[in-house]
Amino acid sequence: MKRKLATAGKLRLSPNEEAMFLKEEYERRRKLRLQQVREQQKCISSQIRQKVKQRREEQLHLLEEALKAEWQKAQDEKMKALEELYLSSLRAIGEGHRQAKENVSEFNIIVSWLN
Repeated sequence: MKRKLATAGKLRLSPNEEAMFLKEEYERRRKLRLQQVREQQKCISSQIRQKVKQRREEQLHLLEEALKAEWQKAQDEKMKALEELYLSSLRAIGEGHRQAKENVSEFNIIVSWLN
């Protein structure tokens, strides 16, 4: 009886059992490898999406800056044109006064000739 117990722990698997065990182990490792590859692919695709998003945000920021600079330049040009128009209008007002004075003096000369 003692002999049976001692040899019971050392039983050998039959060739079919051994082949089935090896096949199960192969399938387990294959599934584990597939799982690892899927996880790795998820990480890679996540990194790619993040890089694309970052690049898109950078391009949008550059476009925003370019448009803002262009708008500011146009606003500055408009402001300069309006300032020049304002100054020319102020000069025209002064010119009108000068012409009125000249006209008064000319009018006085004409009136003096007529008298």
